Amino acid sequence: MKNKILYIIPSAEIGGTENMVIALTSNIKLFNFEPVVLTLQHRGLFHEILDKYLIKNYYLNLKKNPLYGVIKCVFIFFREKPCLVQSFLFAGNIFARILRIFFPVPLICSQRSTDDWRKKIHWMVERYTSFLCCLIVSNSNAGKRVLMEKAGINCNKIVVIPNGIDIEKIKQYKTKSGSFLHRGIVVGSIGNLRKAKGYDVLVEAASIVCKKRKDIKFIILGKGPLEHYLKKKIEQLHIDDSVELYGFVDNVYNYILHFDIVIIPSLWEGFPVVALESMACGKPIIATTAGDMPEIIQDGINGLIVEPGNAKAMADALIKLVDNPNLMKKMGERSEGLVEKFSLNNMVREYVSVYENILQKMQPKFKKKHLNKV
Repeated sequence: MKNKILYIIPSAEIGGTENMVIALTSNIKLFNFEPVVLTLQHRGLFHEILDKYLIKNYYLNLKKNPLYGVIKCVFIFFREKPCLVQSFLFAGNIFARILRIFFPVPLICSQRSTDDWRKKIHWMVERYTSFLCCLIVSNSNAGKRVLMEKAGINCNKIVVIPNGIDIEKIKQYKTKSGSFLHRGIVVGSIGNLRKAKGYDVLVEAASIVCKKRKDIKFIILGKGPLEHYLKKKIEQLHIDDSVELYGFVDNVYNYILHFDIVIIPSLWEGFPVVALESMACGKPIIATTAGDMPEIIQDGINGLIVEPGNAKAMADALIKLVDNPNLMKKMGERSEGLVEKFSLNNMVREYVSVYENILQKMQPKFKKKHLNKV
């Protein structure tokens, strides 16, 4: 009989964390685990993708009907009887910790970013509820540091497991050539359109670049609450012919492969999956120093690093690359070599090890029974 894990996450839409949960749950089934995913919000694209992978999932829609959502959650818990719970993002972590009071099941919380948006009260809540989880998994060393410094969490309670990607799957797309996006240089960026991702800074940088080069096209993939604001800003800067918001796309690899350069303008981060995906596609990357990006993108080797929020520095880095085609090519080639250690297989194995260790400590009768290896 498989050991059931309940994964709790707030969102119903798709972002880096949601993609990671999809990758983890679809592969954890190859071991002696059965994943069940629960979202705090309404049903959305996230659930549709989970359905395609035959991963059982539920949604609570707590904002619309909190009482019904709580009752539904209790019903789900009794029905599924998970032996372990893992939660993601601040809202998901706190909800899971409250749930832990009533259901004494081992809980693993997750730190996915440095969360610069948090105020002092958020870090206090983090600190004084952390006893309700047995472990916190951070996807970055930066995330671990911020938990220790701002929430006072003991380092022994935090484990770092970097994100991983399916490198072989990405390689299958790399037979494509040419660009269907633009005849000149294509600069791409991918992520949710929210403050943390720094897209307003990217738009300002694009404005600077467009005054010097007319052959560059900026493509931004993703949706989010700042979409209307960014569209208005692009129009005000009169760069709507050069900067385009494409919205959400089903297969980002088809686009990354046609980018000449990838920009990650984040104001704060953890360990962005898009950096790994871009590296696997052989692209040079311009990124900020947010989170663990300086550990992924080696400045001057496979990309260029700039300070968060500095539009001029971002524009200068971009001009430096487009003015040096040979440098762009060499950086892209180096990216492919550096990404190999961040495989999905490695990530899943590390999570399996964490799950087994916790269940052995909390439930002595738990036994390691792998069905297969990733």
